[in-house]
Amino acid sequence: MSQIKEGFGERLREERNRLGQSQKDFAEQAGVKRVTQYLYENEDNSPTHRYLVAVSELGVDLHYLIFGQRNTPNGLRLRPKVLREIYQFVDEIARDQKGRPLPVDTRADFLLILCSAYSGLSEETINPAEMKRLLGHTS
Repeated sequence: MSQIKEGFGERLREERNRLGQSQKDFAEQAGVKRVTQYLYENEDNSPTHRYLVAVSELGVDLHYLIFGQRNTPNGLRLRPKVLREIYQFVDEIARDQKGRPLPVDTRADFLLILCSAYSGLSEETINPAEMKRLLGHTS
């Protein structure tokens, strides 16, 4: 799987087990079929942003899932410049084919995924190409 750091599937399985969920139950709660969960855990398919938001709401540590490093329990830690860049990036990319902003919930989901992914990292700036990969954005 090229979109997310190697070992994603193992970390996903670890997080699911930490939460005491069977593959079937976890998949249902995350809004996917068991076979899709299996494919994610075996790194045969990349998750969608909706899936990542859903599993974060189930208690999965997105930062750990994506980067392999546990997030701090104190919430998101972002440098102000990085937060501003993430916000601007979401504002630019979260648009439909006619250039209109996507629904607020979708934009908020994008923001949550990206803030979680960059939380606690020492980066001074974002990598737009990496962010597009995290969101599954292809254009």
